Amino acid sequence: MQLVIRDLSKTYPNGTQALKNVSLDVPQGMFGLLGRNGAGKSTLMRIIATLQDPDEGSIHLGDIDVIRQKDRVRETLGYLPQSFGFHPRVSAERLLQHFAVLKGLVEPGPRRDVVDSLLRRTNLWEVRKQRVGTFSGGMKQRLGVAVALLGNPKLIIVDEPTAGLDPEERVRFLNLLSEIGEDSAVILSTHIV
Repeated sequence: MQLVIRDLSKTYPNGTQALKNVSLDVPQGMFGLLGRNGAGKSTLMRIIATLQDPDEGSIHLGDIDVIRQKDRVRETLGYLPQSFGFHPRVSAERLLQHFAVLKGLVEPGPRRDVVDSLLRRTNLWEVRKQRVGTFSGGMKQRLGVAVALLGNPKLIIVDEPTAGLDPEERVRFLNLLSEIGEDSAVILSTHIV
């Protein structure tokens, strides 16, 4: 499913122009947005994720009008924002179970299968019973990816996912995203070359 962005613009009330006539075609696979802080990457990603409206322009995900059909987009979207938090006293497994219910996986058996599969895929199986508050930065990022993968999204947006990770964990994390990109379109923003 291809993401097509045409002539997208956004100016904030304080006069800051974050985007000006941005046009992109994002195919299936990994797609990177590289730019300095303040370049508009996060604004673009929040608009694609239906969290902000543009001033003008259009975005289509296959036959879905992203700006006008936000609920349809959200059904097929996985989003990992630049900063997020999880309750530190909850285990990774329980947290993922909770998010699975919110994504509509209410039947216990199939939900458990999906959660187990995602914990294994993100290399968190061995620590699934540990409290999230004990996790390293990289482990929290992988848990965020597991949450974003619930519901088999066709579009996954990850905003500055490797900021604060050590080089080895950064490579591991990018390899995971690359693997995910075999089945989905993954948009990754970063200021790190």
